Amino acid sequence: MLFVVLAYTTSCTEETSTRNIQILTGADIIDGTGKAIIEHGVILIRDGRIECVGEEGDCPNPAGADIIDVTGKYITPGLIDGHVHFFQTGFFDSRPDAMDITDTYPYSEVAAYQKQHPERYYNSYLCSGITGVYDVGGMSWSVDFQESAEQNPNAPHVAAAGPLITPVSGAPFDLPSDKVLVPLESAEAGIKTVQYLSALGSTGIKLWQLDADNDEYMDRVRAVAEETERQDNKLIVHATTLEQATAAVEAGAKLLVHSVSDVAVDQNFLDLAKQQGTYYNPTLIVSSGYMMAYRAAAGIEPLPVDDPNSCVDSKTLELVNNSSQFEDHSRFSDAFLERIQDFDIETDRVSEVAMQNLLRVYEAGIPIIVGTDAGNPGTLHGPSIYEEMEFMQEAGIPAEDLIVMATRNGAEAMERGNDFGTLEAGKLANLIILDDDPSEDISKMRSITHTMIKGVLKKVVEIPK
Repeated sequence: MLFVVLAYTTSCTEETSTRNIQILTGADIIDGTGKAIIEHGVILIRDGRIECVGEEGDCPNPAGADIIDVTGKYITPGLIDGHVHFFQTGFFDSRPDAMDITDTYPYSEVAAYQKQHPERYYNSYLCSGITGVYDVGGMSWSVDFQESAEQNPNAPHVAAAGPLITPVSGAPFDLPSDKVLVPLESAEAGIKTVQYLSALGSTGIKLWQLDADNDEYMDRVRAVAEETERQDNKLIVHATTLEQATAAVEAGAKLLVHSVSDVAVDQNFLDLAKQQGTYYNPTLIVSSGYMMAYRAAAGIEPLPVDDPNSCVDSKTLELVNNSSQFEDHSRFSDAFLERIQDFDIETDRVSEVAMQNLLRVYEAGIPIIVGTDAGNPGTLHGPSIYEEMEFMQEAGIPAEDLIVMATRNGAEAMERGNDFGTLEAGKLANLIILDDDPSEDISKMRSITHTMIKGVLKKVVEIPK
């Protein structure tokens, strides 16, 4: 049982202590650096920052500190979801390009709500143990979340790239007043977009798809990459084929935000990515999430909500629980219905090629982050991270290394590695408390009981939904 002793006698079921010094004692600590577990460890926190981490007796015991006994528990850094989209809801109301349901859910209203109410996702993330998220593509207002979330004790840290540069002409989820996709029609247009987004404070410049066999287009990409470097920003690329991924790394990409899923990665790609220090984000579950959302909308099978701690917000649950109202939608032609009916959640959930490539990337020593692509239909904000990590483990990555990928590496990708992502002196006190050992099996991340964000301890069952 988790409880507070000494001068502060209120149960830890309260959201936070009013004191400035807290000591967590007795838990086994996995610090996110890849070092061995600290058994029966101690974490001293002062004014929201970690002051000391060590074995019993290694840290001072200041008078008046709140002593929080977590004996028998496990502590890791807070998780980082390195690939989310705040403009998307987890269903088709925010993706009319995939299925147009704007007669029921007008897209302009959906987009406005997404801008005005990020707190429902903030709660879902913290409830799931996620203390940092990287929005790698959305409307320009997502960049503003970086500062507002930083000042919000009830929000995870946010990094955001803003609108995406792309070879396509636009999308139905663009608005006259704000766009998600910015066509790369010339080198000059690309340079101005990089300058604008960098001036806004974007963390990364995102390229969505590459026309890799078009020399003229790739010249524009190189101009974008050069301007990104001049602006001291970094290049992020959506690439799902080996050709695209190789071209992205050659252009200077620091973060690849999808798996290579068409063919096996070759040694040339692995060498380039390692030399470049490129981070690799596999997003294993997102593609099949669309299939599950389509099946739900067609009335074939409800969308599974894998949410062990009931973290998904009520508005999202209402949306997905009513998805079968669209079973007569024109999207469901006979051919498409046959395709989604043939989908088997047990055998078709994740691409085998993507899994095999993930293991090759891992074995090559290329840094990997955990990111879900949350917000896309069928991939819900918050608890989707558990299934993503579990499939990464199934691909052959040990749980102890997955913890580093889901904490330290994610923080580094957000450009916040000096602030959080590991449990070390001087860093923000972002951590989670678990009943079971996730270094033995990453599925034990589901046993979370508490999240601490910026030094504020929260019991997950009491976080608003």
